[in-house]
Amino acid sequence: MSNTFHLQRFFSLITRQWIGFGKIYLMALTIAAGVIAAFYGYALYEFHEGISFSNVAYRDVLDFRVPLFPILGIFFVTIISGTYFSDYGQKAKAIFEVLIPASRLEKFLTAVFYTIIVSMVSYMIVYLLIDFCAVSYMRRQLISMAYQEDGNTLLMDRFAYLTQYAIPQRMMYFYFLPFLFNAIFLFGSIAFRNFQYIKTAVSMIIYIAVWSFATIYLVKLLTRDSVWVQQHTFWQEENHVYQLICAIGFLLTGVFWGLGYLRLKEKEV
Repeated sequence: MSNTFHLQRFFSLITRQWIGFGKIYLMALTIAAGVIAAFYGYALYEFHEGISFSNVAYRDVLDFRVPLFPILGIFFVTIISGTYFSDYGQKAKAIFEVLIPASRLEKFLTAVFYTIIVSMVSYMIVYLLIDFCAVSYMRRQLISMAYQEDGNTLLMDRFAYLTQYAIPQRMMYFYFLPFLFNAIFLFGSIAFRNFQYIKTAVSMIIYIAVWSFATIYLVKLLTRDSVWVQQHTFWQEENHVYQLICAIGFLLTGVFWGLGYLRLKEKEV
């Protein structure tokens, strides 16, 4: 099999991979949708309890959306990524995967397509659809109740759709996170023979812990018995620090994708 990229063969591989991977993907998406629906279901319960007793606390029932959306989204991406190449850990299935008439580049790009593009788009569609239905219902209830004393406009603003939220500018510097986690767990699903997701997660946690403690210790060691002189430097600008973090994040993403591709080549040798 030629290792060059062929567009028609690539689209054929995408179609073929859906037959085997689609069940796992749809199962994970269904579980994610169930978790989202559970949070919104409880919010609707709190909402009805609040308006029944004229309790203004019900205005905060949707505050969970800000942390839930990115955290659950990244977790969903890691689940899909960490299980995509799991068949390579089983000898019988690994032989079948190796014999698929497609180049290694096409197989890896198909993995990226399903684990990051399809996963992120489908997750956002499901989340925003549930959010739209729940918020629309709450807004209709508020309109029918017509709280003139609280100001109907103010109440409606408290129940804005998630798509109407203004994204903090500094949050944009962390857009690399789903791509980085995808690259790490995709590499782990190829590198480990079994229990790929668990081993990747444990390895990542241990590495982050060691790196954090080592960095803190090094900073304390270098700054011990030193006097800080206030001066304007490049690193005192917070935006510069965030830009560096973003650049390093995307660089690490490329590195782990490269390692994953090289590891996939070794699996097929």
